[in-house]
Amino acid sequence: MIFGKKENVSTLDDVLESSWRLLHEGARNFRDPFHQATLTTMDGNKPQSRIIILREFIEENRTLICHCDARGSKVSQIRDNPNVSWLFYNSDKWLQLRLSGTASVHTDDKTAESQWEKVPFHHRINYCAEIPPGSPTEKPTSGIPDFLRDKAPKILDIPEARKNFAAIVCRFNEMDWLLLKLTGHIRAKFTWKDNRRDASWVIP
Repeated sequence: MIFGKKENVSTLDDVLESSWRLLHEGARNFRDPFHQATLTTMDGNKPQSRIIILREFIEENRTLICHCDARGSKVSQIRDNPNVSWLFYNSDKWLQLRLSGTASVHTDDKTAESQWEKVPFHHRINYCAEIPPGSPTEKPTSGIPDFLRDKAPKILDIPEARKNFAAIVCRFNEMDWLLLKLTGHIRAKFTWKDNRRDASWVIP
């Protein structure tokens, strides 16, 4: 049974295998629709959503990893309330994936170090802003000092950039899979608890 473009899915196991493949591809390929996702955190009782980049997916323990500035609001929000959700959408396949779980922030441990090593030199400039994300300014600016923008990429491997880097690690325990179809949408839900997986088809 074919539910979507290029996706042969007829069982719940097929759905799971397809989802894992899409997440792996999203982490690996910057052109893939799943490379960008929406991460939602909680600021008190107010949800806050933003686009982030999926940097790594670890299938064995259902872990998603993204990077951010350690001074950003999402860091303090996760530390106050670790419950988060991720939203992925592939417009070619008409496929939506929602993942919910708990997240942790890593700045000064082996996880942070290993993730920092994966950040290309030319991307490290993103962690060199002099003031924290969200700070008000009098004019449009990235906050990156002028002298850094004019230097060779390797100059960006400096303590200030590393100090501002954080890795967000999320282990999800709920997955909601939705395939949009002109003939009727198809939806499945998965939950993991105490090493047990529950899965079922549900009405969209």
